[in-house]
Amino acid sequence: LVSILDFIKEINPDLGTSGELWKTITSVSKAGQKKGRMTTRQPIRPLNRFYRIGLSPMKVQFPGLNAPLTTKDPDIKIVDQSEDEIKEGQLSVRNILQEQKSGGKRRFREKLHPMERGFSGTQLVGQKLGAPAPVDGVSFDDFQSYCLEIKRTSNMTKVFGRVHTMAALVITGNGQGLAGYAVGKAPLHRTTTAIVNGMNMAARKLFYVDLLEGRTIYQDFYAECRNTRVFAQRRPHGFGLTCHPRLIKICEAIGIKDIYVKVEGSTKNYLALTHAFVTGLLNQESHQQLAERKGLHVVEMSPSRHFLPQVVASPVLTPLRGEDDIEDIDRLNLDDFYGEGRYPLRKPKPLPFYVDTPGHKEAVWRKHPFRNHEEVMIRLLADGVVPRWTRNERKRWSEERHEKMLAGIEQLPKGIGLSGVVVKPN
Repeated sequence: LVSILDFIKEINPDLGTSGELWKTITSVSKAGQKKGRMTTRQPIRPLNRFYRIGLSPMKVQFPGLNAPLTTKDPDIKIVDQSEDEIKEGQLSVRNILQEQKSGGKRRFREKLHPMERGFSGTQLVGQKLGAPAPVDGVSFDDFQSYCLEIKRTSNMTKVFGRVHTMAALVITGNGQGLAGYAVGKAPLHRTTTAIVNGMNMAARKLFYVDLLEGRTIYQDFYAECRNTRVFAQRRPHGFGLTCHPRLIKICEAIGIKDIYVKVEGSTKNYLALTHAFVTGLLNQESHQQLAERKGLHVVEMSPSRHFLPQVVASPVLTPLRGEDDIEDIDRLNLDDFYGEGRYPLRKPKPLPFYVDTPGHKEAVWRKHPFRNHEEVMIRLLADGVVPRWTRNERKRWSEERHEKMLAGIEQLPKGIGLSGVVVKPN
């Protein structure tokens, strides 16, 4: 009946319309719209595109529709259809389907460099999104934005039922310590809108992080949010970023180049992870602030300088305290200031499977007499006992030591003490 009305509408729009009939199927009352029944109704389907009255292997003539209306023979008749007419009908349907395939809009995806792709495939999560829009005449041309997470959230309401929305966690920064992050929301399946809203909100919530030498943090710190625990450690120049993939993007936005971060607990709650890491960065204090607070010199002993002490900050506004003013309760180790007594879990390296085998024990027994040779060699070279630890020098040194032992100048070495563990082979 619906297709008949569509056919009538094509012939003469004044005779009738199928809109009223479709309305009985697709319409929803106001109360139904509030309860979410709009999505369960069928859409209006253009039935007249694929089905024409009378076009089928069994051709039916409807007087007044596809056949002339006569008073002599007003009955509906079934007429045989020729092969050409059948092929023509099939070709028309096939052409309509091909037009739909070719005429549809295809999404053009730009091919990205492997280093510019996101966390997973061609997703926007992890890709560079550019600078946010200007705010009150302030431009962010030197900023770069990253999307850290896209998820669907739901809220159960009293009127509309369960309402789904898209949430996008976005961070933006200029790579010089100035950054901001926010969560943008949009209606369902509006991912791009959620990301744009997150970028605009992040541009309004900027914070500044003071960096040591413009590349790393001042001191190791511990921070937590919900069930996510973060242990951040300072690293020397050229170390790079060794941390969670989301934290790598955060460090790139802020401008951190050398850091090691260990994440414990929940590693998939990206909002808590971001909040914990940013909180730890903002709670830092520079060397000068530490010197003013404690009234002492801040001395750094780094392995790059062979652990030689170097004064990096001294109090200016606060009087310098002497040794008599320092109490026993004062903590002088920098790791005790900011770690809160917490350390990351370090699991011991598992022993290999062949530790208790007889062959391995015999090999250890054979190597045991030579366990200190390398250290002795380094010590002899450092003390100048031997100019070079060559084969001839080792032979000469062993002969001299043997003569001293025979003369009683040096004491004979004792046994190695493994004869009770492993039987000495014959």
